[in-house]
Amino acid sequence: MKLSPLTPTRGRELLHELRATANLPPGPASEVLGRAKEIRFQLRNQPWANAYLVEKLDTAYGHLQVLLSARRWRQLSSVDGLRHEIKAACARAESVLTHRGGGRLTSA
Repeated sequence: MKLSPLTPTRGRELLHELRATANLPPGPASEVLGRAKEIRFQLRNQPWANAYLVEKLDTAYGHLQVLLSARRWRQLSSVDGLRHEIKAACARAESVLTHRGGGRLTSA
């Protein structure tokens, strides 16, 4: 993987993509997991990434590894609960990017 410089706004777009993977059906999806790994790599290695962002990215990726595995997801008590955890980790990571110049536009 080659590191590319990203703005916080682009980082938020990638987080949205990562979050959307939580809605996929459970089971093996190596291409999707590879893309999630790429997103995690890109975001965690940006100069504006802090320890909190890295922790939330690692959490989301770890849960995605379970969801998109051949067998591990079958041991879950709730697939929806795992999806919620992935989305929550992405939302928390996004809060870092909102404070780094990728803020949301609001109507006055």
